[in-house]
Amino acid sequence: MVAKALKLNNIICGIFIIVSLQLVHGQKQDVNIEAVNAIKQNINQSKKTIQLKWMDSLLTLIRDTKGFKYDSIARETIDFSIQLDSFNLAAYHTANLINYNNNFVGNPKEGVSLFNKYFPILETHISLRNKASLYIDSGDSYYYIGKVDKSIEHYDKAIFYADKDNNQRIKAFAILYKGYAYNDEGQFVEASKTLINAVKIFENVKDTFNIIGAKNSLGIVYSKNGFLEEANTERNEALVLAKKTNSIGQIATLEVNAAADFRKTKDYEKQIKSLQTALAASKQSRFADDLYPRIVNPLILAYVNTDSLDRAKFYLKKIENSDKNYTQGVYESSYIKSKQQIELADKNYNQALQLGTTYLTIVNNSNNVNNIEHAERFLSQVYDSLGNDSKAFFHYKNAKHIEDSIYNIQKTKALSYYQTLYETEKRDAMIKAQESDILLLDSKNRVKNQWLIFGSLGLLGLFSIVYLYRSKQFLKKKEQLQKVFAQDLLRNIERERSRISSELHDSIGQSLLLIRNKIVLNDDIENSNTSLVDNAIHEVRTISQDLHPFQFEKLGLIKSLKYLIEKLQNNSNIFYSEDIDELKDEIPIEQTIFVYRMIQECLNNVEKHSEAKACQLNIEEVADAVTFEVKDNGVGFDLTEGIDQLNSLGMQTLKERAKIINAQLSISSTKGKGTTVIIKVPKK
Repeated sequence: MVAKALKLNNIICGIFIIVSLQLVHGQKQDVNIEAVNAIKQNINQSKKTIQLKWMDSLLTLIRDTKGFKYDSIARETIDFSIQLDSFNLAAYHTANLINYNNNFVGNPKEGVSLFNKYFPILETHISLRNKASLYIDSGDSYYYIGKVDKSIEHYDKAIFYADKDNNQRIKAFAILYKGYAYNDEGQFVEASKTLINAVKIFENVKDTFNIIGAKNSLGIVYSKNGFLEEANTERNEALVLAKKTNSIGQIATLEVNAAADFRKTKDYEKQIKSLQTALAASKQSRFADDLYPRIVNPLILAYVNTDSLDRAKFYLKKIENSDKNYTQGVYESSYIKSKQQIELADKNYNQALQLGTTYLTIVNNSNNVNNIEHAERFLSQVYDSLGNDSKAFFHYKNAKHIEDSIYNIQKTKALSYYQTLYETEKRDAMIKAQESDILLLDSKNRVKNQWLIFGSLGLLGLFSIVYLYRSKQFLKKKEQLQKVFAQDLLRNIERERSRISSELHDSIGQSLLLIRNKIVLNDDIENSNTSLVDNAIHEVRTISQDLHPFQFEKLGLIKSLKYLIEKLQNNSNIFYSEDIDELKDEIPIEQTIFVYRMIQECLNNVEKHSEAKACQLNIEEVADAVTFEVKDNGVGFDLTEGIDQLNSLGMQTLKERAKIINAQLSISSTKGKGTTVIIKVPKK
């Protein structure tokens, strides 16, 4: 007992030393120093149980106040309470201390440690209400360190204990914070359901302050999914309540969220106006220190977006010259986000890169998909400015992956939910109207007949819709099969042409060459026979060339086309010319034969039908494609009258080849002014 008493006295002395030192240095601003001194004197002069009551009073007095070592005093009080078997008081101060670490000093990991240390000791001795409170605050700790699943697990336990205690207000808090967790996790459907439930409970218990908070959060969920009008409705309802109750801090928060929506619509002037309103309101709030960085950081970004770099730097310097916590702990990521944007706008790319890398590391640990996407996009911009295209593309691809594969999926689910929600409300209204009509009619048989008719019509309509849908799907499938068949046919034709060409050139051509050589060696044979064989060899080579150009694999597409133009020029009355760029990025090799065939078909049409005096082949490389243009000055034709020409076998083949390689094909022609065919082929 002597040892225990000595330990208790040491605890009390420790508290006095801490409080006395703080009072001497004058660091306490809002607490009545005389009241603290009076409590200190009462603790010295009282018995143990009375001492504990005075220690409890001291903690209540200095909580959320800088300079009084609240953390140390609270730990001493919790341990003192446990030793005196005052478990519920220990639980109360444990919850407060976890909350202090979460929201006041930005150290949620310590909040988890406190829960794990004290809850096993307190669990079997404390009230249901205190169990629920501890699970709420520890859930917040897990939420802040990015373990959202664990936080939701703790909020569910808090809801369980609050239900058993029939404490609706604490239950509503747990549901509200669970909604926050779902929201940040991107589970917007669950978030909206949960927050709507929280609003209803707070309304039942007439807790206006938290009705405002829940409506504000619901507005954030709607905003994230693009329902800006619905978000504005929830926010305006909350603003009315906040102004009625003179809740200055909440007015500031609501204006901050309104500014976030203006940022989405790129209305930066209105965004700045809302943030300035929020800043003015926050100065009157007792939470001014907490609100200041939450308002100023987005204000800095807004000024950067409006090219007001001097204003942005002014506010950044104010943050850096204010409380050091504004650049650390829970505000660190917001501060770095603001600073990196200023460095980028100032073209200090290396500093921007360093800050962007740090920001990405921080937000990756937080598991907030929106912040991660922003971090990836920012690094893409920085690397692009530095001329590092590969890394710029890498981070851009990461950002797009987050947006497409995670965020958009959640938004689609949310959209489906909201549509269902609104349709349900409309349906409920219609049902009420129908019920009113039924009461007026007062005829059960008539109602039955109506339902029978509507049911029959509904079934008939359903069967009709199913039939039409299946018919449409069948036609689509048939059309797709026809398209695939046509494409496969062209590919097989090209392969067969290549095979036959090779056979003609390598087998028959070689055999004819051997025959010619024997004729030449035999002096008794007339020279006319040699000419016949030469003609046969020439014809075989021509056929082989037409079937599949033997030089294509060696020369490639561009040189083969130049050779084709040269060949036509040597054997035609039409003047052929070409203007061909040197290609930096060629089109995929497997597509080149189809391009060659399309150009060959166009030139054959010029030769056969155009009656042109000149024809030009132009090849130009653009950003993401290569453009092939065949232009003649022939007779042309009227596109509105030349349907047969456009639907000829050659033109159909041309279109099918374009589809195979995903090329864009356009034909323009005017009577007497010639025809132009443009083929735009994507690059690799």
